[in-house]
Amino acid sequence: MKRLIAIALLIAACSREETVTTATVEAKPAAPLPPTADDARKVIQSSAELGEYEFTDAAWSLPVAGSMMNEPQRAAARDLARAGWLTIERSGDATLTEKARNDKRFLLRPNGLLDIVPLAKKEMGNVVAVRANPDGSVAADFTWRWIPNEVAAAFLRDKFEGTRESTATLMHNGTEWIVLKIAPR
Repeated sequence: MKRLIAIALLIAACSREETVTTATVEAKPAAPLPPTADDARKVIQSSAELGEYEFTDAAWSLPVAGSMMNEPQRAAARDLARAGWLTIERSGDATLTEKARNDKRFLLRPNGLLDIVPLAKKEMGNVVAVRANPDGSVAADFTWRWIPNEVAAAFLRDKFEGTRESTATLMHNGTEWIVLKIAPR
């Protein structure tokens, strides 16, 4: 009888149901749909990255000492003199006219360099393609162009001509699309 009770207890112990704990894994939210071309245009156009992109192309530095100028710089100085921004002295040195001294775009540095900035501003064109990247970001190909100001028009006739093509990488930050970077296309 004792054996029977021991066997019954053993069978009961071995046949107990095991409790299985399962972990619930929350589903990852679905990635947002890529923005439309119009939405991507609005994001790119309002971004600080577009303002900073190739911003140094909208500046010019010129030594004021004629002896420090190379031929392209001398030609630029002559063009600026014809437009009334500079005076070229007999020595070949350039000096600012009253017109340039009163214009904040002209900065004469203590080291004898004249910086002229900005010479142009960017104008956003169109987003011509939007592609989803494998990492969840989006590539938006777009066009833009420089709009030269009157100073640039005096001596940089070809520099700002034409339409440019670039690609912006956009990322969704959980609430909106933002620009990560802009690169030439």
